[in-house]
Amino acid sequence: MRNASSGDLIIAALLACYLVNCFSPLRLEYDSIHYFALKDCLEHACPPGFQAANDPHPYGYPLLLWSLSRIGLLHPFTIAFINLLYLAGALYFTGKLFSHMGGSGWRRLSLRRTGEMGGGLDQRRLELGVVLLLLSYPFIKFFAYPLSEMQYLFFSCGSLFFFRLYTDRGMRPVALALSVLFACLAILTRTVGIVLLPALLAGLAWHHRVVLRRFWKIAVLAVVVAGVGTVAGIGPGLYMSSILRAGPGWTVLLRDHLAEWGQLLLNVPVGKIAVIGEGMIRRLVVVAGILLICGLSYTFIRRRKKVPVAAGVYLVLYSALIFCWPFFDVRFWIPVAPLMVMILLHGTYPRFFRLVVIVYMLAGIGAMGYSTYTAFNRQALARSQAGGRYRNEYETFFSGKPLSDTTARVDPYVLHVLETCR
Repeated sequence: MRNASSGDLIIAALLACYLVNCFSPLRLEYDSIHYFALKDCLEHACPPGFQAANDPHPYGYPLLLWSLSRIGLLHPFTIAFINLLYLAGALYFTGKLFSHMGGSGWRRLSLRRTGEMGGGLDQRRLELGVVLLLLSYPFIKFFAYPLSEMQYLFFSCGSLFFFRLYTDRGMRPVALALSVLFACLAILTRTVGIVLLPALLAGLAWHHRVVLRRFWKIAVLAVVVAGVGTVAGIGPGLYMSSILRAGPGWTVLLRDHLAEWGQLLLNVPVGKIAVIGEGMIRRLVVVAGILLICGLSYTFIRRRKKVPVAAGVYLVLYSALIFCWPFFDVRFWIPVAPLMVMILLHGTYPRFFRLVVIVYMLAGIGAMGYSTYTAFNRQALARSQAGGRYRNEYETFFSGKPLSDTTARVDPYVLHVLETCR
């Protein structure tokens, strides 16, 4: 502990807060019910007409729930703790992925002056990035949910890390094999993981660009095959069918996804800051999203030589897919948030940007406090979880009957899920 930096201590304290939140009752979202239904299909087979019979979600995360059920560990704490391990592993992979990047942006963000220009400077910048991510409200809010975000984050970041290891350590075949394996596990978890394959192929092509110049026809063929494979992998599944059936129009898509970026920058959900008026707040959040995407794009272009090619291509392709996705939730950006933060930390910002970082951190501390409060206050959890969507189910689970709205129907399957993970 004598050699631990202040950044290490802050990270340890934040992880301890996450661990405390693992003792919360089961936190449910709409997609959580889908995953439990798929788990039941794996465990008992899908009867005709069961809600998961034609569910298009991949089976990666339901397999985890099924495994926990088989060994008798399907409990809220276990689910949250495994997700916390996924999150910690993903942050470790991201830190290693960017550990060799240079840049002078940290000097403007540093909380104290330093004369070092070597590894210590990079280490402090990386520590700041991890702290910002741990204080991000989407991570605080969703890490304990039975959702696939943290599992996908772990596998996707692991794939990019092992590919960087392959390019840095003399092209070790084992590292490349691990990169492809983690990419496949990411695809098994979420269909959007298919964009990892063209990203890895782009990184491979760039790493061997000298050789490929002599075999450019093969390189072109590989690009075509990768493009066709990506479209084929996404086309028949949930993403393309949703885009074709439920597309709300490009204006709505752009506006609402920019609002998600604005929430990432402000570190506050829109619903928590709607005090001026919903229309005004939404416009301000969209402006914040535009500022974030402009800042990220500018830094990415200026520091492109510092960003691993595979990571850069993956960030662009993933973002393009989500901007076409006709559903809206800030949690969809969790898988690329570590890449966004680490790239942004290599920019050069005016002095007042420290105030933005401080406000962001204070908002994160508030989110952590609120999450901990609801973890140990059952009434508050029932009232606030999923916007109150499952309030009657939670109150029935906690008290034996609905306490607020006794006329509304209690969903028996949601109650079954809560009972299953008691």
